[in-house]
Amino acid sequence: MCLYPKLIKNKRYSSTKKNGGIIPPINDIRTTYIAAGCGNCIECRKKKARDWQVRLLEDIKTNKNAKFVTLTFSDQAIAKLTEEVNTTILHLGKMIKTKRNLTGYVLDNEIAIRAMRRFNERWRKKYKKAIRHWMITELGHNGTNNIHLHGIIWVEMEKEKTYEEVEKIWQYGTIWPRSIKQRKTTYVNERTIGYMTKYVSKVDKKYTTYKPKILTSAGIGANYKNTWNARRNKYKGEKTNEAYITSTGHEIGLPIYWRNAIYNEEEREKLWINKLNEEVRWVGGRKIDISKTLDEYNETVKYERIRSKKLGYGTDEKSYDKQEYEREQRIIMQQTRIAKGKKKIKFQD
Repeated sequence: MCLYPKLIKNKRYSSTKKNGGIIPPINDIRTTYIAAGCGNCIECRKKKARDWQVRLLEDIKTNKNAKFVTLTFSDQAIAKLTEEVNTTILHLGKMIKTKRNLTGYVLDNEIAIRAMRRFNERWRKKYKKAIRHWMITELGHNGTNNIHLHGIIWVEMEKEKTYEEVEKIWQYGTIWPRSIKQRKTTYVNERTIGYMTKYVSKVDKKYTTYKPKILTSAGIGANYKNTWNARRNKYKGEKTNEAYITSTGHEIGLPIYWRNAIYNEEEREKLWINKLNEEVRWVGGRKIDISKTLDEYNETVKYERIRSKKLGYGTDEKSYDKQEYEREQRIIMQQTRIAKGKKKIKFQD
């Protein structure tokens, strides 16, 4: 579980558009709050990576046309996209001029988001449907240090034709695989997915405060709810089995995406109450009984927080000095690449 958990108010018991202002009766006061993770500590990052890993593994069991790809950005593309991201936004479906000054890692991720959106639009225009995808950003370490994307695309084409089309429609730089020989060995399997999802949880030793962005189509792994394993997860009160069995036979918690698909709101609430009644907490892989005292839990959390920080993971507090230093360094690098890109653009024009 998260090393910096928070309790936030449960919107179900607030007046919202969803409930039309009709708040349901409260049967247990504990359900008026729900636990929320920080998203930055080692526990949160590992859980997110594990959830995506099993969702992708389940998805490729049904959708067998998955292909691995890496998308890169040239200096010219970085320069053009930076100008577009910082000077235009969409408003009510129309492009209007505005002035922004995005820099650092925020700019990197906005460039990737904008590029994938444009790529998807061009693909849809040609093939009458969006390209199904799961991509994650990474910052380069050798050469340009530019942002790039690793991930999976699901397409019904022969491998050689697929990558030729992707590079033609991508337009922002080169792609991998490059050669025909490489393209014959880029099928997606458990090893490929493990390689990609490690970027979700790992800390970049060079860009220590950078948080990668996942860009994905909706419904990845949705096929799981129709499997035999999902039938094992059917709601049975206190006897409900909320575990997912991995290929190695290990049991892990269901990803939130599947829990929301398998259980309705009332069932999820009852499962949450069951967990609270167990008076057990999991920290760093350890099961801790909190029925009599919180001492062991608090000491374990304290230890795991120190370990998490030493490994470079974030906390619920912002490291302003470190973030500001990395932001300034990234701005200098970005401006250097943008300047080079503009020179190339001017030369080509």
